[in-house]
Amino acid sequence: MTRPGKGRFAARGARLLAAWIAVAIPVGNLLAAEPPEPLKVLPAETIPDSILRPRIEALLPAPWRIESLTVEPLAGAAPPSPDPQVAVRVTAAVVLAAPTYLVDSREGPVTFLRPAAEAGLGKSWVATALATRGSGGWTLALTAQSPGLLDGIGKPAAELPGRTVVLGTPEAKNLREQLDRDAARRLAEDGERRRREEERLAQQTAAAKAEAARAETERRAVEARIAQIADLRGKLAGPDRAARLAAFEAALGGNDPALRQTAMEAALQSRDPVVANLALKDWIARHRAVPVQLYATKEDPSSEVVVQNLGPMTLEIDGFSPVSGALAGKLGAPGYSIARPSSVVGTLAQTELAVNAFGCALTLRLAEHQTMDGLLRCQTLPTLIARITLD
Repeated sequence: MTRPGKGRFAARGARLLAAWIAVAIPVGNLLAAEPPEPLKVLPAETIPDSILRPRIEALLPAPWRIESLTVEPLAGAAPPSPDPQVAVRVTAAVVLAAPTYLVDSREGPVTFLRPAAEAGLGKSWVATALATRGSGGWTLALTAQSPGLLDGIGKPAAELPGRTVVLGTPEAKNLREQLDRDAARRLAEDGERRRREEERLAQQTAAAKAEAARAETERRAVEARIAQIADLRGKLAGPDRAARLAAFEAALGGNDPALRQTAMEAALQSRDPVVANLALKDWIARHRAVPVQLYATKEDPSSEVVVQNLGPMTLEIDGFSPVSGALAGKLGAPGYSIARPSSVVGTLAQTELAVNAFGCALTLRLAEHQTMDGLLRCQTLPTLIARITLD
């Protein structure tokens, strides 16, 4: 017996075809027409199409639709039951309602599809059905006889992810060319970025090497300088006077200000009067105007006022003989007429400097802290403390 197919069906997975499904559906007035004594065996055509078709449609995946149903009774297939039963073989002629596709590849948001099946493809779907009519209505159980029949035919394009494009179409060709151009552009940009990064890394590496080399050169120069100064200090502080004098003269005769200053400091702090005298002669020979600092004495209270009124005192050196230590120049301060600048003569004898001017005498001796300390004596003025700082 063949029943014409009607309507569409909802999408379901083909793997559900192997399950037994029981549904109880009331049949309303059909039961009212039954005789008081229900039959134990029902003919196949008594299974309502309104029950059978929706159950099959629920099992078929989209986009298959039923073209026709063929129902054949199966004699002796129903198990014993107090309710009327019927066992049948159902053959559904199903047809693809829309073309289906398989995913070929995915590139970003684009999904390229391969055609799997055209619309109108037909298949025969077979199942056995056991229908029982009880007091509550019909119970129908279906068992698919070909569970994998509809597998592997793909899905409609609307059910696949992303922007779907079918291979072989102009859209797919244009899109593929665009994707290739984008990929080539990204590849070129990545290559350029890597090149810039490599250049930057090479520059950083070269700069780091240059900095390391500079630091190493500087470190070696510092170590050599430290060793040179330490060697000079050692010679200036050594027990051999000849070595001390030679080291001092070499430092003063060179063009290295640091070594000269080091030699001066060591010589001025030395207990050797000869070396100290050489240092003082070199210092005086290099100066033309030497400030003389004046301080009041506690013994004479008026000396504070004299210091304030005198103003700055300066020893101007016009000539100096490093051999004899003889000095000529001017000495004075603007505050008092007796202390105003006037010609002076003086002598450096070992570590003592004596300067004489009209009415004033300045006597200084080398002290421990690189200063020459002493007294300034002028007629009609109190004695003042005097100091020259050997900078």
